[in-house]
Amino acid sequence: MKSVGIDIGSSSIKVVEVNLNNKGQLKLTRYVDHPLGLNPAFDPEIQIIEFLKTLAASYEANSAKFVMALSQDKVSVRHKLFPFNDRLKIQKSLAFELEEDLPFSSETAIFDAKIIRTRGNSAEVLACATPKIRVAEFQSRFGDLGLDITTLSAEGIALANCFERWFESPPASPTASPLEMEDENRPLRNITAVISIGHSRTLINAYENNQLVGARCILWGAKYVAEAIARRYEIPYLDAIKELQTKGFILTSKEGASYDQIVFSDTISGQFKELCRDINISLLELKAELHGQILNVGLTGGGSQVLNLQAFMTTQLEVPCNKIQVLENFPQVAFEKSEKIDATIGVALGLAIEGLKKPRNPAIQFLRSEFAAQNHVFKQFWHTWGTSLQFALAFYLVFSLYSGLRDNFAQSLNERTHDALIDKAKKVANLGKKEANEKGVKKYIREQKKRGQELKTLANVSRLNSALDVLKKVNDAIPARNSLAVNVRHWSVTDSQAIFEGTVNSARDLQQLQQALGNVAIDGKVEARAARMAPAPGALPFAFSFKVDRGVIK
Repeated sequence: MKSVGIDIGSSSIKVVEVNLNNKGQLKLTRYVDHPLGLNPAFDPEIQIIEFLKTLAASYEANSAKFVMALSQDKVSVRHKLFPFNDRLKIQKSLAFELEEDLPFSSETAIFDAKIIRTRGNSAEVLACATPKIRVAEFQSRFGDLGLDITTLSAEGIALANCFERWFESPPASPTASPLEMEDENRPLRNITAVISIGHSRTLINAYENNQLVGARCILWGAKYVAEAIARRYEIPYLDAIKELQTKGFILTSKEGASYDQIVFSDTISGQFKELCRDINISLLELKAELHGQILNVGLTGGGSQVLNLQAFMTTQLEVPCNKIQVLENFPQVAFEKSEKIDATIGVALGLAIEGLKKPRNPAIQFLRSEFAAQNHVFKQFWHTWGTSLQFALAFYLVFSLYSGLRDNFAQSLNERTHDALIDKAKKVANLGKKEANEKGVKKYIREQKKRGQELKTLANVSRLNSALDVLKKVNDAIPARNSLAVNVRHWSVTDSQAIFEGTVNSARDLQQLQQALGNVAIDGKVEARAARMAPAPGALPFAFSFKVDRGVIK
């Protein structure tokens, strides 16, 4: 699975591509840092549009998920405790729970929630809300660039993915939340802050046990330092940016430093003092909201590369401040690492991870309700096969109508046939009321067929030739008595088999008799058999068997 996070900042566009293999291993395969023109006389919007169009053209359709974010200053985040932990119920209750904190309603804003952890039947939640007009502006700005934006998140929420165990479900604890306890009994929560200093905004995330519990945004960035340098040295803004990026430093001690070094350091530190003042206010809010204590602060972002900044902020915030290495948590990186990449990749990398999240720990999604992403696969499919599907649908409707009419006609015909059957059963077969049905008619037909067969058999029997008829044929076939004298002693006919026994005067007469009987036999064959009578003087006994025609019609 491939996901692409796109972080559009005020100085550059960061793009991170990640792959998640079948074993659940994450690999960073691509990083692009496209700088934007910082000259105030030019609108960078054209550069952004052209770059995004080029980026979209470099990917095949549906080959990757694209994730972007609303800037954190356009998203309100509040830490809330819900008395239930069902995700759907939490989603439905967000507008009501934030009613006292934010001037938004379900009609004017989009709400979503990130479950931090569950404790018994309750849940700690980061509730997020943004006005619908912000989402509409985003879609108007980037909706027609060819990028199929699947998820629209928030910068602070995305940055947290670089430190959280995003692939796991929110942790569960059987104990009650500290927020439910009385203030005097509630223990202090140990909180770690991550501050990402960008070109025009600074993100502040609060973590407890590597779980995001709070997010803030300060509208201050490194551009204010560059503007101060430009004013102090009366140089162009672009040159001041280069000076800050290549030579920016804050002196930890002015002893032994030159006048120019002290002036340059004071120019930078004066602006960072303003940032630290705002950060202190945000940290105080987080400590009060979460009833916690800030243990340490991690610094990242392009503005954090100023030399000795961590030492300066430690003295200003009175909390240990150190640079953090974002890429240390991702061992599989396909591009070359550097301090600059490590400092600037955070939000884009977090957005790419948002596209890989599972339903057990889903991404923050502001593309909801009327802003829900359209299914371009279906649109392409309909464009290709829409006409054919319309014809198929029309055919289906016509066929369904024909089937319905045919079924109604068949049912009507069946009822009429049933009525006619009962009527004929009564009139023709003289069946009673109980027998006048399909079963009774079938029984009547069987009986009539059986009776017809019996009548046919009787008719055949009535035309059967009797034994005397067959004997007459034999008598007619034998020569006259003066030519051949035959004394008949036994005559029988069984079916078509006739047995003729008697005596003749000589062997010549016997042969003549056998030939005459052959003319009567239906197959011309006459078989001699042993005579049952005793021989008499002057007489020759015979016994013949042959088949005769009885006149039976098969």
